[in-house]
Amino acid sequence: MFKYGFRQNRLMKFCEIGVYHHDCWFTDAINKFPELQVREISARICELGSGVKINRASYRIFTPNKECIGAFVNQISSSVSEAKVLASDAATALVEVTWKASKTSYDAILGSGCAVTSACYGKDGYETYSLFTDTPDETRKLLGELEQIGEVRTFSIKNTPNGNRKFGLTPKQQQAIVSAISMGYYEWPKQANLEELAARLGVKRRALQENLRKAESKVLGGMLDQLHM
Repeated sequence: MFKYGFRQNRLMKFCEIGVYHHDCWFTDAINKFPELQVREISARICELGSGVKINRASYRIFTPNKECIGAFVNQISSSVSEAKVLASDAATALVEVTWKASKTSYDAILGSGCAVTSACYGKDGYETYSLFTDTPDETRKLLGELEQIGEVRTFSIKNTPNGNRKFGLTPKQQQAIVSAISMGYYEWPKQANLEELAARLGVKRRALQENLRKAESKVLGGMLDQLHM
């Protein structure tokens, strides 16, 4: 389970960090199919089978044409235990992938102590995550763990006010709207719906919807006040 929540009275940093994971089906696939948008949307299931860790997750894929989905699945099928198309239409597909790996970027992210706001997604050929850190030690630890896996790229590191939040958001409201933005809830077509966001955050859908509604009201109201200035 991801670690969520915002620590009080500290200036946190928002980070978007990617890793080019050598010998990984995900990195290989997003580099061979740069026209596709690939994002993990389910909780990651990890099990031990005969001493080997078995990973399973579902991915939403946005494609310019349906033929790309078949080519994508055929490509990864040679590198994973199973790749199964659960649903598809002209523009998107939901694919469940099962694979064996002793260590993944997911493990490093979970063990970093950072507050993670997104599942893995492809960006410029890198497995990428969005997260918050509140100490340099957390960031260094995470980068060190990822560098043992592959080439690391930092897309963004920037300060975000924590003790004096803009628009008067509570920690849960800020968590809800930041996660929604990071996971593509506001994009068109949506890259995640409320059920998927709630599952990723480990909260009830109704609670997330309420926090998101209040956050949207505060943010839009604050922006309207600024436009009138």
